[in-house]
Amino acid sequence: MGFFLKFMIADKSAIVVNTVFDSPEKYAGCYVLVAGILYSIELYADFLSCVTISQGVAKLFGIDLVNNFMQPYFSTSTKEFWRRWHISFSEWLRDYVYIPLGGSRKGKIPQYSNLILTFAVSGVWHGSGYKYLFWGLLHAAYQIVGNVTFGVKEKIYDFLKLSKQSGTRKMLQRMGCFFWVMLAWIIFRANNLKTGLQMIKSMFVIHNPWIFFNDELFSLGLEWKEWRVLLISIIILIYVSSRQESGLYLSEIILSRSIYVRWLLYVSIILSIMVFGTYGYGFDVHDFIYGGF
Repeated sequence: MGFFLKFMIADKSAIVVNTVFDSPEKYAGCYVLVAGILYSIELYADFLSCVTISQGVAKLFGIDLVNNFMQPYFSTSTKEFWRRWHISFSEWLRDYVYIPLGGSRKGKIPQYSNLILTFAVSGVWHGSGYKYLFWGLLHAAYQIVGNVTFGVKEKIYDFLKLSKQSGTRKMLQRMGCFFWVMLAWIIFRANNLKTGLQMIKSMFVIHNPWIFFNDELFSLGLEWKEWRVLLISIIILIYVSSRQESGLYLSEIILSRSIYVRWLLYVSIILSIMVFGTYGYGFDVHDFIYGGF
């Protein structure tokens, strides 16, 4: 599963992402939207693959490593996102920065100040550039605005007759959360803060939706066959994640089958990765992204 995430999703996405982010003056508008979505997926798949492979290797020695992700892109708010994303780091920030500062015990204003300081630490931890600090502060702003507007949003949902159990409401919340997180990831990935802000601006002021209907997306480094493999792989990831969200884990399902079925699945998956994965001659080797942090 770790190699599937790395070679079938992360490294394929990286080809398109690198093309757009390395030439922001050439690609704008919907190109940035595509690259932003794919970078969000690339970062998640790359980091999750690193963790998954580590868990698999540790398992060979009888060591159980905890999960570091809980389907973060199924979050309905950025506050929930940080409970599901990079859990070890998020809990460290909570226990050793946010709570010692006072957490939410002393009222709203001190709580918001503590959030700002905590996410500023998160940004500085990732790097020394202004873009990392801005990225961290942006997530603090997301949570503060989310808290301040909570009552207004609830009234809107009541007006639209969307209860908390409504599937439509959850879908809208998840799409909204993913969009805001994606905007922050664009800042995170851009060469610098100014470039990141310009790329985001171009999404709203430059309208070129025709790239989805002609062959221009194929000029970003992936041929149509590679795009098809990437999209199918992402669909598989979404399906597996949705099953995990429901409490059903792929590993448990496979291990409950007979040894013949298990090995047929293992060999099939390995061969699929060897045939369709992005690696080898003609491709740049992509290290694990979080090896740089």
